[in-house]
Amino acid sequence: MERFVPRFQGHPWVDGMRVLHVYIPLRPGVDDELLALVHACRPAMAGYPIDPLFPADPADPGVLHLTVEMVADATATDIGPAERTALADALREALSGVSPFETQVGPPIGNIAGIVLDVWPDEAVLNVQERVRTAIRKTRGDTALQHSGGRPHIQLGYSYGAAGSDLLNGVLRGLTPRRAPLRVGSVHLLDVCFAIAPDTGGWRMTWEPVAEIPLGY
Repeated sequence: MERFVPRFQGHPWVDGMRVLHVYIPLRPGVDDELLALVHACRPAMAGYPIDPLFPADPADPGVLHLTVEMVADATATDIGPAERTALADALREALSGVSPFETQVGPPIGNIAGIVLDVWPDEAVLNVQERVRTAIRKTRGDTALQHSGGRPHIQLGYSYGAAGSDLLNGVLRGLTPRRAPLRVGSVHLLDVCFAIAPDTGGWRMTWEPVAEIPLGY
């Protein structure tokens, strides 16, 4: 693994910059099986330069999420209340015909940026993603879609240094169960910040809510 550096418009992130994203956050009381799998991975992180996206409390999902899309034409600072409302309304319209669904997540894998859980089956997630992109394109234009996050996944923590991952993957392979359900009933429009963490020197994420868009309404 290598030190993770977020990017915006093809360039390294500026410390403290905020950008609107659409995420599917994990929910306590709904995704408890998935949170149990996540927390089973936490001891494996101890010997590696990985900053978990979740605290030690098993009931607290922290900022664990599945990324749907980034709004990349402008920073959040430059997107005012009226524009945010228009985007949220477009998302509601685009997702009104999508019913809540369940898919599977896992197994955990050490990757270049830390530890990741892939999503499979991914058809329902990709359908949501395409509808979200349609809403963003409708309200912000084509330049708002500039990033590809690869296949749908949930990142458990971001690496703040370099390390080999072979031994880490050996430990992760020993965990059972290896998969857990993700239940999706809404997406969230969030004001996301990445800033340099003073204790690790790596990038740490926080967010502020903008709107929750339920599926099927």
